[in-house]
Amino acid sequence: MDIKRLFQMKRPCPDCPFLKGGGIDLHEGRLEQIKNDLLADDQRPFQCHKTTYSTGGRYDDDGDRYLPSGKEAYCAGAMAFLYANRRMNVPMRLGLIYGALDIADLEATVPLIDTSM
Repeated sequence: MDIKRLFQMKRPCPDCPFLKGGGIDLHEGRLEQIKNDLLADDQRPFQCHKTTYSTGGRYDDDGDRYLPSGKEAYCAGAMAFLYANRRMNVPMRLGLIYGALDIADLEATVPLIDTSM
């Protein structure tokens, strides 16, 4: 596992669903569901949508479980959302410990993000 790759996203991509404006359109209630899932499970990160399928990740034949390619990166918008709500998850805390995540990057991103829960 390449920890630097996991934390390579320092800012949200232009169509990040966590942006206050300009993010990709999700089905009604989907962003709230993602936020609730992030808040309910502090061990699972949320991966940037631009680094999932495009890097070879896919769902299993049943469509139940994502099979990562190993090239995914954590979503900067999701991390800023968690940081703004004082709910940094375990992967984020490990990123800080190993020097792969910088608080300054999170703080610079928070103003761009819809931080409502």
